[in-house]
Amino acid sequence: MLTARNIFKRYGPVKVLLGVSFSIARGQKIALVGPNGVGKSTLLRILAGIESEDRGKIERDNGIRIAALPQEIVPESEDETVFETLRALSGIAELEAKMAKLEAKLDDEKSLAAYGEARDLYERMGGFSFSRKARLALDGLGLRRIPLDRPLSKISGGERRRVAIAGTLLREADLLLLDEPTNDLDLPSILWLESFLRDSAAAVIVASHDRAFLDAVVGKVLEIDWHFRTGRMWTGNYSTYFREKSEMLRREREAHERAETERERLRDTALEKKEWARIGGEQVMPDRDKMSQGYHRDRAERKFGAAAKALENRADQVKRIALHAERDPLEIYFEPAEGEGRSIVLSAVSAGYGEAFHVGPVDMEIPYGTRVGIFGRNGAGKSTLLKLITGELDPIGGTVVREESVRFGSLSQANDTLPADKSAVRWITESTPITEEADAIRFLVRFLLDAPSVTSPMSELSPGERMRIALAFLMASRVNVLVLDEPTNHLDLEAVTALETALDLYKGTLLLVSHDRAFLSRLTFSQVWSVEAGAVSREEDYASYLERAMTEAENEKRAFRRVSF
Repeated sequence: MLTARNIFKRYGPVKVLLGVSFSIARGQKIALVGPNGVGKSTLLRILAGIESEDRGKIERDNGIRIAALPQEIVPESEDETVFETLRALSGIAELEAKMAKLEAKLDDEKSLAAYGEARDLYERMGGFSFSRKARLALDGLGLRRIPLDRPLSKISGGERRRVAIAGTLLREADLLLLDEPTNDLDLPSILWLESFLRDSAAAVIVASHDRAFLDAVVGKVLEIDWHFRTGRMWTGNYSTYFREKSEMLRREREAHERAETERERLRDTALEKKEWARIGGEQVMPDRDKMSQGYHRDRAERKFGAAAKALENRADQVKRIALHAERDPLEIYFEPAEGEGRSIVLSAVSAGYGEAFHVGPVDMEIPYGTRVGIFGRNGAGKSTLLKLITGELDPIGGTVVREESVRFGSLSQANDTLPADKSAVRWITESTPITEEADAIRFLVRFLLDAPSVTSPMSELSPGERMRIALAFLMASRVNVLVLDEPTNHLDLEAVTALETALDLYKGTLLLVSHDRAFLSRLTFSQVWSVEAGAVSREEDYASYLERAMTEAENEKRAFRRVSF
């Protein structure tokens, strides 16, 4: 249904895509993977027709409907409602306008045929029950408390993002292009989305760093190589791709080492033969017979010289095994600050924002070294609970006791702890034990950041770059309580893997909010808490919360399917 042929794209001197080719058939589900900055979003925009390629060609079947998830949606006016936005994004509003225009001239045979086609599409999109379908899509994506008539300008950026996802899915497209769709979703919403995509007849190309989500949805993986900026298609889900690529690289390294060892052996043996030829040529015969001595010298030189030459030729003919270019791995290590007594105790603590929202009361004791997982739907109060624990928010009831040696280090999905007007180098030198600019630059480069990134104001950087800088800050700060609120959202898989390893080794206290199942599967929690509509309760373990979330997502999926079919 769509074929990309040798796609090239650059922005000024920066080469982004250098010959990407692939095809997608109807109904196929493909993951688009590669490190941040490799060109995944650019490729999706080109496929959607939002940007044009510099060279190459995109071939699309006639009449296919393509829906691309917008990065952001801005209301046309202050009064534009969520429902009006969904009607626009889904194409229902445009289709209704087209049908109304055609209704005025149904006596024309061509107009009548066009009207029939439009009405068929309208029925397929669920136009006659669109408000019910829109409501259920929002519910599935965790927006139950958002009424359809609420102005879009009155909801948060994360909520707008979920409205954008709903509108894209409701378009009933033949091909869905989704760029990081899970970043603003809670776990039940992710489960609902992956079930929707798995059951959908639409083809899907999705860029995501959520490994469990990709495993559940895709059957192929298109990898954009970070070095050559070309594409390679792999068959299977993400785990299959990762396993097969790791095995390919292992075999490649072993073959390279064998070839290099053999080449070195042949050259060493050739040198040895040359030395023998030299020694044989210099040997003096006992009878000082110059003719005999010359004969033996020439014979030794011919014999060993020819052998040396043959060995050198064999060494040159050993096949050179080219290695795929691999970046130096990102390494993160959190070393907690020393100090006695670093526990935190909450006693009957509650918080609220006027009459609109209330969290608690909660009793919670967090001894030093405890690993706390906090789960729940978006908007339930997880971040509010973290702010109560860290002291960013004062309680309206109860007490919080934090021992003096507690040192918090926070990482949030919004990166709102980063000073937007400062560069990373300036922030690090002013706020951590690293005080020299050159040392700060060397330290930040370890996080695979380039010189322009670490010397520019952080407001100009991508979310992925800001998240790496935030990780660097935490590593340099030596905090003994790590507070991580959706830390994997803007990290690529390389950085997520490094963070997993760092948390495995971390000896301090960990407070974690996350929806990334593959990431969570690597961690062990001492305490698991769930937050639902402000009520905080202790869970037996993460698995019990996951099971409940799966049941919730399944129920919402069934309700949506009843309206859709």
